[in-house]
Amino acid sequence: MTVLLKTSDWIAKIEAAILKLLVAAVLLLMILNVTSRAVNWSLYWVDELAINLMVVFAFVGSSLMFAQRRNFSVTLLTDAVSKTMRRRLSIAVQCVNLGFALFLAYASWVWFDPLTLARSGFDLQTFFESTFNSVYQEVTNTIGVRRLWFFLIMPVFAITLTIHSAACLLRDLHGPPEKGVRP
Repeated sequence: MTVLLKTSDWIAKIEAAILKLLVAAVLLLMILNVTSRAVNWSLYWVDELAINLMVVFAFVGSSLMFAQRRNFSVTLLTDAVSKTMRRRLSIAVQCVNLGFALFLAYASWVWFDPLTLARSGFDLQTFFESTFNSVYQEVTNTIGVRRLWFFLIMPVFAITLTIHSAACLLRDLHGPPEKGVRP
């Protein structure tokens, strides 16, 4: 149990650092974009890179929000019930979160289909011809890198969300929710 809780806390620290880097990168890209357009020398790849980094930022930030229990919630019901019922509702919410995380992990597994990729000898063309799945071959329009590098946030998010949700569930099962914590 403590291994899971420590792992969740460790991942949350890494996510916080990654978020700082992503915010700085997006800010610098936006400054570069505005500056280059002001001098009539547009860099189109800047827009695409900034958008892709913002998507990654959203997933990393969402995972961190789940770890810190700062995800969006409506507390009308939980504010009106007893502590015991609030704890039960929190456990139910964490079960739903964990179920969603596990489904997302399964969906990512199906999407990336690593077993078929391995069976095809890691030949991307053979993989595509047998599955019609181009996840490994798609290239960004202006940057020219494989979209795979941005798509990888999905399985990473599924894993981190699973760990955070399981840790929150364990905390709820083994003690009262921390003061001020919403389900």
